[in-house]
Amino acid sequence: MITFIAGRIEAEADKSLELGQAKYRAYFVNTLIYAKYKPDVDAILNQDGYADCIVGAVQQLEVPTE
Repeated sequence: MITFIAGRIEAEADKSLELGQAKYRAYFVNTLIYAKYKPDVDAILNQDGYADCIVGAVQQLEVPTE
């Protein structure tokens, strides 16, 4: 399962970094189902040169109003 998840993220990252990050968020940020695999997937992504895909939640920036 670990290599499957890492492979799916890497395949999307080969298309574009944004797609790879979106796939990573789909597995590890937007749901907790795959949380137990995260450390091992992170290690594979780092080893394979896809560390830029490892991201957290997207944060909304508040624009100050006057």
